[in-house]
Amino acid sequence: MKICSFFHGVLVNDKVVLKVTDDKDLITLQKMFKSKSEREKRTQQEILLECELDAAFQHRTFKQLRAVWKLVTVIFQSDEKDHRLPTEEEKYSLYLDLLELYADKIPNRYTGELRSIHISEANTLAGSHFIDGLMYHLATMCRLPDDLQATVRSVLYEWEIWRGKQEHDINDDRTISEMREYLVYSEASGRTPVHFHHIVSRGACPAAIEKAWNIMALTPDEHNFFHQQCKTWDEFLEKYPHLRGRVEMAYRKCNELVQKNNSIGIIDMADMDNALEDMDDLAAMTLAAQGE
Repeated sequence: MKICSFFHGVLVNDKVVLKVTDDKDLITLQKMFKSKSEREKRTQQEILLECELDAAFQHRTFKQLRAVWKLVTVIFQSDEKDHRLPTEEEKYSLYLDLLELYADKIPNRYTGELRSIHISEANTLAGSHFIDGLMYHLATMCRLPDDLQATVRSVLYEWEIWRGKQEHDINDDRTISEMREYLVYSEASGRTPVHFHHIVSRGACPAAIEKAWNIMALTPDEHNFFHQQCKTWDEFLEKYPHLRGRVEMAYRKCNELVQKNNSIGIIDMADMDNALEDMDDLAAMTLAAQGE
């Protein structure tokens, strides 16, 4: 069993002490350490944990090709009763099937018929569309044990960090209805079901209310955490730091809309307290999540 999450961490007397930021991840940790203890009791040997501590997580370079093969492998394992790894031939065959479902298409140079864009030839946006499709597939068609969930979450975290640094995002060209169709998992944790939450509030930037890039998918608990326990976005992002780029992107795009429309004052990330006062309430967002 393994877990991928964010932790508060300190070094005390040459011992690493970690505290989980998400209480739901604590349940998985309790299961993992219970299993570890039981195995150690049976074998009379200590089981060491294989850990990777990365304080510079947000500075990683995201590799779309690597992410695609990780997700394709997990999808294959989820279909197998013993969750075995695929052979290279099996993995590539599944990859071709998934390309047909989720990849962007371009005309064949000779026949004019549409063909799927392979990840090796895709630009960053086409690659993002394919990864988004794979994440949708995993959320809607796969039942994942904890180990595979951890792998998917590690890709999700890296992908969200990378998306927040791009000038053009997959949601820039989507309607809210299209975004809701595919975004069926929380961008904070990868869990389901989801509510849809405005990043910049109606009161702060009315022109952005119908923009897909201004919507974030969160579980009901995560949404409730934001509204009831967070006074600023910084408090929310302390728990889910991989989403900082997405939030800053939305504020940047809202500022561009404001300057273009010249109708209200420019908003800023420092204006979080005022923006929070105008957030749609939880009941309204629940209706939005149901497609109303």
